Amino acid sequence: MTCRDLDTQLTAYLDGELIAEASLSVENHLASCEDCRRRVEIERHNLNAIRQAAKAAAPVAPEHFKARLFENLRRDGDQQRRASMRRFAALAAGVTVALVVGHQSYRSYQRRLYEQDAAFRHARQLPLEITQGNEGVQQWFGGKVDYRVNVPSFPNAKCAGGRLLNVRDKQAAYIRYDGARPMGLFVYGDDGDVDVGAEPAMGNSHGYNVVSWREGDVVYQLVSDLNEDDIRELVPGTNAPTTAPVGSGTPQLDVRPASLKQ
Repeated sequence: MTCRDLDTQLTAYLDGELIAEASLSVENHLASCEDCRRRVEIERHNLNAIRQAAKAAAPVAPEHFKARLFENLRRDGDQQRRASMRRFAALAAGVTVALVVGHQSYRSYQRRLYEQDAAFRHARQLPLEITQGNEGVQQWFGGKVDYRVNVPSFPNAKCAGGRLLNVRDKQAAYIRYDGARPMGLFVYGDDGDVDVGAEPAMGNSHGYNVVSWREGDVVYQLVSDLNEDDIRELVPGTNAPTTAPVGSGTPQLDVRPASLKQ
């Protein structure tokens, strides 16, 4: 791929619409072309700014409309008013339920998209930008992202290094672990778009298990092709199926900074 080829695919790449082979071709070009990397980051920043502005500009009901609505309600007789309010309450309840269900479905769908992208990028095994242990990798990410990157330790796994990657539209710190099977940990900032809570939740994509959890505004996603028994050994207490969120009695991952571990 050349810089000119990238021009024809840039918009589709930023929108996540390219097929896997085309996306891989773009990523390989960006890995060797600093000018295109800079351009992609600028375009991504502009696209995010436009999306945020669109959200902020969402219209609200005019005051005169609300005033007319309440005046009409006051003119109704008692019986009609009660009937109208019952219908209105039922409609509002239905709309509320639909919005809540729709919002939750959308956020769950978003999480699956991030799981898929994390698994895809881990599978590519891109070269690391730093090859040190926990503390060295943690220090290296300082200043490169606008959130604190804690590098957790896992049993029978050694931190091999890290690099910067994107998970969909979010810049992420990627940490690779060597062990019986290689694992990848993605760490990125999120203000609530992705349906991930403080309790670890498990999913799967592209033949990998993906364990996701949140610390405040930072999301962690651990990608591994270990089977469920190995994951239970890696993270004690993992008993839930991979398609369900982990609840009580489930793994509590130790994600303290490496410098604080004994």
